[in-house]
Amino acid sequence: MFGGKPRLRSALLPLICVLLPATTHASTMTNAQARHAQRASVARALFEFHSNFWVNLHQTLLEEALLRAGKPDRRLQANTPLAASQMSKLEESRWNAAVTFYETHFGTLRQHGNDQLIGINDMLAMQPDGGGSLDSTGLSPQLVAVLSEAAPVFRKYWWPAQQQSNMKWIASQRARVHDLGPGLAAAMGRDLRQPWPARPIHVDVCYYVPDIGFAFTILPPHITYASGDLSHQGLTGFELLFHEASHTFADVEQHALARACRAQGKDCGDLWHTLLFYTSGVELGRLLPPGERAGFTPYAYKYGLYTRGDWVRYHRVLATDWQAYLDGKASFDAAIRAMATHL
Repeated sequence: MFGGKPRLRSALLPLICVLLPATTHASTMTNAQARHAQRASVARALFEFHSNFWVNLHQTLLEEALLRAGKPDRRLQANTPLAASQMSKLEESRWNAAVTFYETHFGTLRQHGNDQLIGINDMLAMQPDGGGSLDSTGLSPQLVAVLSEAAPVFRKYWWPAQQQSNMKWIASQRARVHDLGPGLAAAMGRDLRQPWPARPIHVDVCYYVPDIGFAFTILPPHITYASGDLSHQGLTGFELLFHEASHTFADVEQHALARACRAQGKDCGDLWHTLLFYTSGVELGRLLPPGERAGFTPYAYKYGLYTRGDWVRYHRVLATDWQAYLDGKASFDAAIRAMATHL
């Protein structure tokens, strides 16, 4: 094993979304700084945004391993491995050795549901964002050696551009987190009968997150999100962020649906997950000003999720039975039973 069980994170991790200098005094703030401080305060209650060197290196090496296997990220559409003409022979050798290690040990494994890759990602998320000396706690000596050797090459040739992309994405979403985040979090918590986590959700923003652009763990809440994925930009990316966050407070809905389906002898499959997509899309649409609402297409519609396999019939009951609940025309329990009945 190359990574142990994820550890609880410190609540004192640096917040990338809080960009005001620590020495800024309220009496010396400009109006713009005051608005920024207010936004950061609200954002802090929901998310901790990070652009972590070690997590980005890890995700980049996973991407490079997939490229070697002929399976590039389907949305980033990276068709060629990273290269830099200025690399020395030693740098090229160290980078290639790291990619070979990842290809050999992780191959084409998917991060979702893979305890080993999840554990490694969570452990690396606990490292300082700036990429100082790598703490080997919970990581195998082999992996630590590989990452340490590859780190100077990554930092020199690709990290600056990836860091810029990550920070740009974080900055682009900050105003939305302030303006729409509290309302969307409250609405989804109300719909799902479960509140937002007590502590901010740790979000690692990375240029690459193969192979679907994001990964998450629930205990503790941790989202890894691709800034380089075109589908993660603008309002669509904001909605998807909250969809991913909703996995951390979906237990009540998931268990209620499972009980209702068992009682009726139904296999409800991934309906509980489809419901999270549907709910985030509906509630965000309701919060948008009329001008933005008219041009907004929820993620699942925009990318055709409801046209695939069982999601076609899941959407049918969501658009009728669950929508009735969201509109206040049915109770939570009634909507759950109705979906199980009509599936």
